[in-house]
Amino acid sequence: MTEMDPAWIPLFFIRGYTMALKFQVRIKNGDILKGWRWPAEHATANLTIMTGMNEYALRYDGVAKWFNEHGVNVWCLDAYGQGRNAASQELQERWPLGAYRNNVEALRVMVYKAAANGLPTFLMGHSMGSFMVQSFMERFHNCTSGIILCGSNGGQEALMRTGYRMARTLVHDWNWFETNETLQNMGVGGFARAIKDRETDYDWLSYNKENVQAYIDDPWCGHDNTGGFWKEFMGGLSKVWSSKEIKKISQKEKVLIIAGQDDPVGRMGKGPKWLFKKYNALGLSRVDLKIYPGMRHEILNETDKETVYRDILTFIQDCTD
Repeated sequence: MTEMDPAWIPLFFIRGYTMALKFQVRIKNGDILKGWRWPAEHATANLTIMTGMNEYALRYDGVAKWFNEHGVNVWCLDAYGQGRNAASQELQERWPLGAYRNNVEALRVMVYKAAANGLPTFLMGHSMGSFMVQSFMERFHNCTSGIILCGSNGGQEALMRTGYRMARTLVHDWNWFETNETLQNMGVGGFARAIKDRETDYDWLSYNKENVQAYIDDPWCGHDNTGGFWKEFMGGLSKVWSSKEIKKISQKEKVLIIAGQDDPVGRMGKGPKWLFKKYNALGLSRVDLKIYPGMRHEILNETDKETVYRDILTFIQDCTD
């Protein structure tokens, strides 16, 4: 089987004591984006999540199980071209025109769906998802009880504008859904090269070798992105750190920024620290920063991941007291 969401996948997915249920959101243009949710018994809060690039919502089953056990409902959305939104393994990372902005709008719908139970609702984005969550804060104000940015970056507006100009030069209607080696190498190639004495090109993901191997073995992870993906994604990143956009964030926002000290996506801590300083300068009501030694990009999958989980849970509890 090659499709992620055909009839052979049930309405629920069970691993251990966790049950995942399907959900979907419809945005204004009529597109439907799909994901999974994990309800907790006697929940006191909701945690909504947008995944990173080249992965999918069901990878967060272990994360969701831990938070379920601590009284938190979890919702996780697949972006365009990933997980339940990919027609097949071969057709991953296909983004239509406007996909970056539409992914951000889909986050808003997911948050509203989760919050319908009246519980405090939090939004977390990992990696690619964290950039969308940054855009979310700029577009939609005071929609959540708190924001968590995981494995993120900031402060490279000029570089992203250059990347977007290159993508506009290289990507057109006729090659929109074709992979582009130049943009792929520019977008993620440097992450592998940042790890000296690496055993695989995915060692930048984590020190946890089992996690790296699981990612490599998973046909729904690590797919090359299409040129259209890069044009849309770089277009979003070219604006997210501009003074015009970042000043739109509400001062009422509460933000937790978490990252591995050895994460090349965040420039080994420089990007998260830039966000911390910028958000504090904007006068946000609460901005916390935690940089974890001995961790790389996927801090939610490192050996000492429960330290990260507990810090997220503490933030959730603090913001709901």
